[in-house]
Amino acid sequence: MTNTLISQKINTSLTYSVNLPVKKNSKTPVLILLHGYGSNESDLFDLAKTMDSKFITFSLRAPNTTREGGFCWYELEFLPNQQFKYDYKQAVLSRMKILSFISNACKAYQVDSTSVFLLGFSQGTIMSYDIALSTTNKVKGVVALSGRMMEESKLQKTNLAQLSKIKFFIAHGESDNVIKIEEAQKANDFLKEKVLKDLTYKTYSMPHSISGDELNDLRSWLSKAIIPF
Repeated sequence: MTNTLISQKINTSLTYSVNLPVKKNSKTPVLILLHGYGSNESDLFDLAKTMDSKFITFSLRAPNTTREGGFCWYELEFLPNQQFKYDYKQAVLSRMKILSFISNACKAYQVDSTSVFLLGFSQGTIMSYDIALSTTNKVKGVVALSGRMMEESKLQKTNLAQLSKIKFFIAHGESDNVIKIEEAQKANDFLKEKVLKDLTYKTYSMPHSISGDELNDLRSWLSKAIIPF
């Protein structure tokens, strides 16, 4: 079952879509989908229907508009050699809006605010890392697809004890032509140094996209991550 703002309003400035679980109660886990640069909330929403049916899934639209008419969590200037120029202050503002959405969505739907998972693609992954490192008590798990970790995120005053409990699934394409695979490796290495209890890193024969094998792996990982339910 899917619906949007019509059925139940959340106090938020963000546009979103929601996919309801088969059964909902106070222990229902939450999955937040964060799209990539230039996309919108519809891009990842079809994934919601294929995830574990225990999840309530929200797909969010980023608050900023790109020059091309899409949406972004923060504006980007594409530089040579797969480098980017950006304003981190915009990312911080988007982070605050996402965190506010999560709190208000959990209240509105009366679901488990201690079992929130982020699934991001590209810029959505970058935001997921930033949220997890800056607000460790808000996230139980992160699925990081085809992304990177900002240096500003690494410099957050992170609660390492809480961070070690967050589950991470990192995946990247071996022929990614937008974000180098080395960026995923660096993020994995950074998190490995924090002695996480659950850190998975996988690569796939694909460009800057999502593959069937990757989807199967992340679905399995998410299902295991919410046991016991």
